[in-house]
Amino acid sequence: MLKKWIGKLLVVMVRPLRLFPALAEADNVRYKVIFLNNVFTFAGIVSITMGFFRWNQQPFLGAIDLVFGGIAFALLWILHRYKKNIELISSIALWLCFVQFLTVFFLATDSQSRSALLLLILAAAFYLKGRVTGYYMLAILLALVAGNHLIQIFPSEYNNLDILSLGFYLLAQFFIIRNYECLRESQTNHLKALNVDLEALVKQRTDQLAVANTALEFEKENLKKLSSTDHLTGLSNRHHFETVFAEHTPVTNRRKITDALILIDIDHFKKINDTHGHVLGDVVIQSVATCIKKNSRISDITVRWGGDELIIYAPRTTLKQATQLAEKVRHQINAMHIPSVGSISISAGVAVLHAGDTLSQLLQRADQALYQAKQAGRNNVYAGTLD
Repeated sequence: MLKKWIGKLLVVMVRPLRLFPALAEADNVRYKVIFLNNVFTFAGIVSITMGFFRWNQQPFLGAIDLVFGGIAFALLWILHRYKKNIELISSIALWLCFVQFLTVFFLATDSQSRSALLLLILAAAFYLKGRVTGYYMLAILLALVAGNHLIQIFPSEYNNLDILSLGFYLLAQFFIIRNYECLRESQTNHLKALNVDLEALVKQRTDQLAVANTALEFEKENLKKLSSTDHLTGLSNRHHFETVFAEHTPVTNRRKITDALILIDIDHFKKINDTHGHVLGDVVIQSVATCIKKNSRISDITVRWGGDELIIYAPRTTLKQATQLAEKVRHQINAMHIPSVGSISISAGVAVLHAGDTLSQLLQRADQALYQAKQAGRNNVYAGTLD
């Protein structure tokens, strides 16, 4: 049991000699823990050593040193058990040291260097508790030292010049520490201001980057749309339809429901161009494309295949349903009136997708049906056979 307690005591005494405590400790108490680790260890060793030296000459002072040495190691143990209470522990340690140093100052008349203890406790007060507590400590020290010299409660071999010098030393230390504290606060405030400016700059840059990214995404969408859309009609272009068909066909071939394609051609479009010019020819194509888009279903893909040839690709549509859709579109287009041109008509050929069909094969059957519609007098819809 004795070995166990001695081992624990040695661990407590040696452990604080580390330069830094565990990294997991909070930053706001880390440096005070480091400071008190070293102070308690040093104060405990010095107090016990001085206690043994003074015991024969001044038993009372020796006992005080030994008691305070034991208290220092007790506080060391408490510090490692209760780091969260660092402020309370530092306050207790500070005032205990204050009492001990004053006691030694007033009673150890044989030591001319005992006034240095007052400078140490004052520096510790400023470091641990800040300027306000440091001011109070300074005022108390000056009042007690000067008061005792005048009243002579405790014997003192100091003369008036010594006391005056000690007062000046204390005041000098006060001004040095105060200037240090002011500079540190100024630097801290400057760093905080820099951090605020930096955070504002980072936020500004982040917002600018977000705006730039949004604009970039918008441009990408525009480019994507432009690359897949016919610029005159707004319908899908040939390249986009070929890509969609290639991706869609493997899925279609696994289903029993067929897809249909309607190939549309504007009747006598060359005559319209030759008579009214290409500008009105473009107006005719735009009008037909708008009517096709308006009368198609949401699932249908409307395409400008080239020139005056337009396509409606109707997924999951039978030949009969596609023919009805083509007739509806033909009727709506025939009912339109275009200024300077008048009414126009279309011819349409309808075909359905067979298993294993390529786009060329499907278009070939739709083109054959379109040819039949034109041979029948134009303004007609012709549906190809299922086989």
